[in-house]
Amino acid sequence: MRQDKYTRNKEKILEHVKNHGVFSFEHIPMILENLKDENLLQQSMSSNMFYSKLLEDGLISYTVTFRDIQKIRYTLDKEFNIYDFACSLENKSFFPMFTSLNIQGLSNYRNNFVFISRERKERNNFTSRSLTQDAIDKAFTSNPRRTKAHDVINGYNLVSLESNNTGSIGITNYKGYRVSSINRAFVEIISNIHYFVSPDNVINEFKIIKNKLDIDEIFKIIEKFDFIYPYYQLAGYYLEKIGFIKDELFKFYSKKSDLIFYTVKNKERYKLDEYWNIKY
Repeated sequence: MRQDKYTRNKEKILEHVKNHGVFSFEHIPMILENLKDENLLQQSMSSNMFYSKLLEDGLISYTVTFRDIQKIRYTLDKEFNIYDFACSLENKSFFPMFTSLNIQGLSNYRNNFVFISRERKERNNFTSRSLTQDAIDKAFTSNPRRTKAHDVINGYNLVSLESNNTGSIGITNYKGYRVSSINRAFVEIISNIHYFVSPDNVINEFKIIKNKLDIDEIFKIIEKFDFIYPYYQLAGYYLEKIGFIKDELFKFYSKKSDLIFYTVKNKERYKLDEYWNIKY
């Protein structure tokens, strides 16, 4: 009995599909057309038939739900790869903060938490940039806000974030993944400290990789982020705790505000670093 093209070319077909890594259902017709163009499948095969064949041959589906929206992805890889899965969820996404450092082998901190982010297409510009001490104090007595776009999959806490448009400053490629550089990750972490237990944990992690930090690059990244809050002095505070000396950090000090800023929100008791005007 004559075999159909799928059966006859199954090994090549499955290898082709596997090379696509993790993909959405909407990606299947494109894969099918590629295989038809290579004469590996009959022209009459429908997407649904192709999908059914792949399921029979081990296609695996994984699902997460962000803000009540299901995202289903497929792969022929038997071993689940959280990073491949995460970066398949959004176009132009990248791994920020400690996820980036963990991927690059610079850290292993809270590696069961995986953050995936994307920049907004258009930058959000604030109508007012005026800031008062009362406004800062009030903001930092409240509980930190965390995104509702998160789910658990295969033992990983997957968190989806969105950041302001910075023109992708400090975002680079590492082994096929878009990741924040160590310098961008530092800025992202100190401005999202509530995801990382405590400032002391962050300081201890960065002490280990201090020699890889570039304080000039950190300064440029803060400049590009264009925060309303006084993050130059917060960065200076952290960098001194990590091991840089005050003389090295003069450009951060020169941008110090008269306003007092905070490392974390809603702490019962704070101490004040008078040099940096930081409550910690």
